[in-house]
Amino acid sequence: MFTKTAQLWHNATPHPHWCGLTLLAIDGVFWRTPDTPENDAAFPRQTHAGNPALYPQVKMVCQMELTSHLLTAAAFGTMKNSENELAEQLIEQTGDNTLTLMDKGYYSLGLLNAWSLAENTATG
Repeated sequence: MFTKTAQLWHNATPHPHWCGLTLLAIDGVFWRTPDTPENDAAFPRQTHAGNPALYPQVKMVCQMELTSHLLTAAAFGTMKNSENELAEQLIEQTGDNTLTLMDKGYYSLGLLNAWSLAENTATG
């Protein structure tokens, strides 16, 4: 549902461009989920000093078109997944002719190399 609505809204909205490029950004967020056995099984709790968190948490890394703030793609995981790992899942969903901004938390040779290789494969 998310993927279909994100694509529909993104394609239906005229976005300003910068030097012919669509401006995107990637960042992560996490949410507490209801305290249920099902959520505990799906989203293991983080621990701090040996104490479990009060709620299970889900992590999301999303890609947003910057001028409209529409989400264009997202990857979900547990708190055990790194944001870089989830961001790498967004590479295939990133269109051509885009400039994707990331904060310093995504400064990873592995992630940037994977992004570069995908771009080179798509264009050349």
